[in-house]
Amino acid sequence: MCGLTHNFPAQPDYLILASMEFYDKIFDPNSELPVQWVQHDFEQCTFKNLNLSAVTFTKSSFINCRFENCDLTQAALPNTKLDDVTFVNCQLMHIDFGLCNPFGLRVDFYQCRLDYAVFLDKKLKKTQFIECSVKEVHFLKCDLTNALFDSCDLELAKFAENNLTGVDFSSSYNLTMDPDDNIIKKARFSRHNLPGLLTKYSIKIMD
Repeated sequence: MCGLTHNFPAQPDYLILASMEFYDKIFDPNSELPVQWVQHDFEQCTFKNLNLSAVTFTKSSFINCRFENCDLTQAALPNTKLDDVTFVNCQLMHIDFGLCNPFGLRVDFYQCRLDYAVFLDKKLKKTQFIECSVKEVHFLKCDLTNALFDSCDLELAKFAENNLTGVDFSSSYNLTMDPDDNIIKKARFSRHNLPGLLTKYSIKIMD
């Protein structure tokens, strides 16, 4: 399936610098930023108003961190740890979260643009997607138990082989999903979601 596999070029040896640890630090355009973002540890750090598009974060670790108003479009996350990381008003398009370190993956998204992102075989229990653009995002073989999609645009988002137990879609829109291809026990939908749940039957829902 398109978008699930990426071959990232090897980082040149002369660009691999010593790993560093950062604690309780704010990174913004006026800060001294790392020369490269590979194999560093960040804990309780905040990233504000940064252009991090297409940056490689291979084997870096982010614990209890926050990204605000950052552009991370096409950022590369091979074996990157995201443990209790919050994204607020960020551009996160074309990111393959399936490449992240699966251990301790905990993320939340507020007013973010996630279009064309991929979540493959990830545990995303209780993840919050609040007022996000989730267009053409692929959720494949994920555990989204009790996740919340609050006022999200799910146009052409793909849900396949997921555990959607208790997920709340009731305030989101443009949802299309095959209920037979996901576990949807106790998931919450609104009546406006019904056409998208019955698409394969080619029937019309009349008011």
